[in-house]
Amino acid sequence: MNWKTLVFVAVAGAQLAPLADFPQSAELALLMGDLQRLTHKLALSAEAGNVDLAAFYLHESQEQLRKIQTEAPEYENIPVALLIDRLAHPAYEQMQQAVTAKNAKQLREAIQPIVTTCNACHTATQHGFIRITAGPEVNPFNQSFAP
Repeated sequence: MNWKTLVFVAVAGAQLAPLADFPQSAELALLMGDLQRLTHKLALSAEAGNVDLAAFYLHESQEQLRKIQTEAPEYENIPVALLIDRLAHPAYEQMQQAVTAKNAKQLREAIQPIVTTCNACHTATQHGFIRITAGPEVNPFNQSFAP
């Protein structure tokens, strides 16, 4: 039994029939917001030189990219899954190399291609007003990123 079957509206003490099923599409802004949070934590980990934590957030960011591709492959006529394949996945490759090499300097350098690609994709999809920064100087999370 799904949640729609359980939803009832009470009017004057009487129960109405369950709401009809309706198709729901994933909200891209929420999925991207999760990606932004994970990638910011990746940037903070890289800035702190914490290879192990950067590896964790790199993995989680890549998982979120795959989730976006699955749940919102196309959004408002934008080929999201294709853009992620062509732009996002390659942008994270330099970070993967830095993590594999366990090179803290490369970690710090590898975040900028990711940020640049995010902004290029936003511009290409008429969302250039959404500008991402690496933001390592700002830590809004209740977490230490030091090794």
